[in-house]
Parts: sequence; C-alpha cells; structure tokens
Amino acid sequence: METRVFSPDLMFAIEVATKAGEVISGFYNERMRQSWTSRSHFKTVADDASETFIRKMVSARYPSYNIWSEEGGRSDDKSPFTWVWDAVDGTIPMFFGITDHFSVCGALCNGTTPILGVANAVKREEIYAGEIGIGAYCNGIPIHVSGETEIGHVVMGIDSGKYSRDAHIPFLQKACGPGGIVTHLSSGCASVPLLLVASGVLHAYLATSLEQEDMAAAVPIIREAGGKVTNLNGNEWELGSQSILAANPTLHGKLGKFFNIF
Repeated sequence: METRVFSPDLMFAIEVATKAGEVISGFYNERMRQSWTSRSHFKTVADDASETFIRKMVSARYPSYNIWSEEGGRSDDKSPFTWVWDAVDGTIPMFFGITDHFSVCGALCNGTTPILGVANAVKREEIYAGEIGIGAYCNGIPIHVSGETEIGHVVMGIDSGKYSRDAHIPFLQKACGPGGIVTHLSSGCASVPLLLVASGVLHAYLATSLEQEDMAAAVPIIREAGGKVTNLNGNEWELGSQSILAANPTLHGKLGKFFNIF
C-alpha cells in the first residue's frame, strides 16, 4: 500500500484495522455461538476478540482520547478527539456467510467531525482509507465516487438499521415506483456499501437509523473521494447523526428532492 502521503494517525488506524481483520479471520471456520444483545442483534466471539484488540491498541497509543465502540460503549475522557470503532460491522453476513459485506472500521473525529477513516473489508481483501485534505484510497489506489447523475440509472443501498426497522419502507416504495432507481440492495452491513459509494461501484447509499460506528469511518473517505454525505435532514453528517445519505453532489441533491427529504 502507498503510504507516503498518510499521516501517523491514519497509518495507525490502517495497522489496527489490518490486524483486527486478522483476528476475525481466525474465526471463519469455527461454529461460533450467537450471543443476543437485543431482539434483532447478536454478537459472536469474533466481535469480542476484535473489540478487545482494538481498544487495547487505541488506549495504549492515545490514552487521553475518547473511544467509542459498539460492544465496549463510550469512554469519555473530555478530549476533543474521539476514536469511533466497529470491531465487526456486518456480523450477520460474516456469521452466515451470505455475502462478503463485513468489515473492521474506525474513524478519528475532531469534535463531531470525522477527519479520517479506515475500513478493512476483510473477505474482499480491500482496505479503504481517507483523511481530510489527503484523499481517499482502496489498497493504496486513489478512488472516486461515480459520476452518475440520472436517478433512473442508479443502483444504491437502502437500509433501516437496528431501530425503527420499518422507517425505510417509504424510501423503498418511492425508489421502486415510477421514475425510480434501477435496483437497491441491503446486505446487513452499512460500512461496505458506503465504501462502494466511495469507490464508484454503487451510486448512492441511504439509511434511516444506524449506530455512529456503522457510518463514521466511511464519511471522510466518501468526502475525500468527491462525494457528499449528510443526514436525512440535509445537514452535513457529523458524530451524533442517526441517518445518512451519500452520493456524488449532483445525485445527492436529486435524491434529496426525489425522496422529498430536503
């Protein structure tokens, strides 16, 4: 991977995501037990092992920074900087083997603004990285969002997330109706479809209710790849946003009007 333009912070994040990916890879052939944390969400020993590794690495290198993670919760040390990590985003596809849409992903935020992001889409053998002012990359190669601007040509991800699980249905109905998109996908993972927007494979992604760690890493990567990322009110995505819409700037505006959200 090309490293000469990457900051020490981004290089550290890449190292953590790479090694955490190796941790979860060690569980591929095991019959992991599901540990249910809510009616619609479970974790596995792979989630816990990756989480433990990540928090140990981050705490040792950045002892005064805040850390947010899915399983470990939030440690608030009153720092302006916050690391936001998801040890395994896409536990369902990883556990059942239904797609390669799962990743280890992390972001560093200054206040509420994600300033760098990294994601290791382990099974796809793709490591995405981006930092404000530096660019966006996949396996060291610069990436860019798609230039598609016609809604009738769009392939996009549409998800509900863990909460308000039917909130995305009006968007699906609109998307599949007259004047709508080509097709949509929902893979049980947010980070990889968002990264595919950054690399121009997917044209857009929309979700109505996700956790911070599902989205944060992809935000600076998409922005550095030339995309626009907001919540569903049309405000720039920041830490605390519950929803997300990502696409190139022209398509983003058209989708906002098409879905009657801004």
